[in-house]
Amino acid sequence: MPESIGPQAWVWGAEDGRENAIRASDSNTGIVWAENALAETGTMVLFSSIENGRSVSLLPRNTIFVVKKSAIMPRLIHLSMKLHERFAAGIPMPSCVNLIGGPSSTADIELVKVVGVHGPLKAVYLVIEDL
Repeated sequence: MPESIGPQAWVWGAEDGRENAIRASDSNTGIVWAENALAETGTMVLFSSIENGRSVSLLPRNTIFVVKKSAIMPRLIHLSMKLHERFAAGIPMPSCVNLIGGPSSTADIELVKVVGVHGPLKAVYLVIEDL
């Protein structure tokens, strides 16, 4: 079981499977480390794996994305090259690559715009200096 960091906080842990999703869906805010960011579109790049689940970025009402300044790439083509190099080097690929450009929205239903249909209602990007 992951260490609890307070009555209103939960640290995501790979061994807690379904409990992570339950806690995330009841959370006001999820905080996630982004693998990369794409400067051209303001897109956050998340790699999913057993250690990095998707629920903490998709289920809470709000998500804070933390990304290192050095991990910001100009465009999608640069991410594609990184993934190609990773595969060519035999480094295990993520089970899923999520490209998140902000809260989801749709106007499919009778042309009425709805925000936050899939994922958080609000997204905050926090760029930090590398240590």
